[in-house]
Amino acid sequence: MNIKAITDIIQEPVHGIKFYTKDTLKELVNTVYEISKSLELTSQSTPETIISIINNYIKCNVKLRSQYFDAFCERTDCFDKNELVYRTAYGALVKGEAMCAGFAEAVRILLSAYGIKSYTLLTKLPGDNRRLLHYVVVAEYKKEGNNKYAVLDPERQAFCESRGLNFERYQSNIIYAFPDPIFTNDVVGETGLGMLAKEYFEHQEIPRVQGKENIGKIIMIQKAKQEVEDKDGNFDRD
Repeated sequence: MNIKAITDIIQEPVHGIKFYTKDTLKELVNTVYEISKSLELTSQSTPETIISIINNYIKCNVKLRSQYFDAFCERTDCFDKNELVYRTAYGALVKGEAMCAGFAEAVRILLSAYGIKSYTLLTKLPGDNRRLLHYVVVAEYKKEGNNKYAVLDPERQAFCESRGLNFERYQSNIIYAFPDPIFTNDVVGETGLGMLAKEYFEHQEIPRVQGKENIGKIIMIQKAKQEVEDKDGNFDRD
């Protein structure tokens, strides 16, 4: 079990090590180990098989933590900070409930157990009534020497399947973008849900694409941006 890969993911600003204690982190690591054994994947398993099985595991074993949204929906007067655990993979994998951030973190941690690189993206879901930024995962792998990308969103997939909606069509209407500091500087905010999607995407400087079929474009934009930042950082050190 690659503990560093797990901590690297939860330390990303879009997620948050601050939502963990030493005990919950230890319990998460143990749970990931047990789940990995139960999936019966091997070194001979293809990336497509690994991605599909992990996505299906999360879809079938994690429920949306509806209570997390109570303050935002004005069912309660203030946000219950005890709910923050449901932003995490601990909430998803140990407690069996999470909001989208926890779904995404759990997917990425399980992918990392099999050496599959992944990213967390923020999205605007279809429909004017979808006000919240929604977390999804992009898995990156090689096939016949080429980079391939798979968009994993088990929470929304379960939602679509339960309502007889075409999930592929649904994904084609989603707007995807990488997390920007304007959101990650305070992912919780007063409501526990952070910045709204409309406000986030009003920032025209944030690159975005519509439809999972264009996801490779946003990955390449992000990689080019990271190369420039790394180069500038090296110049600063010189």
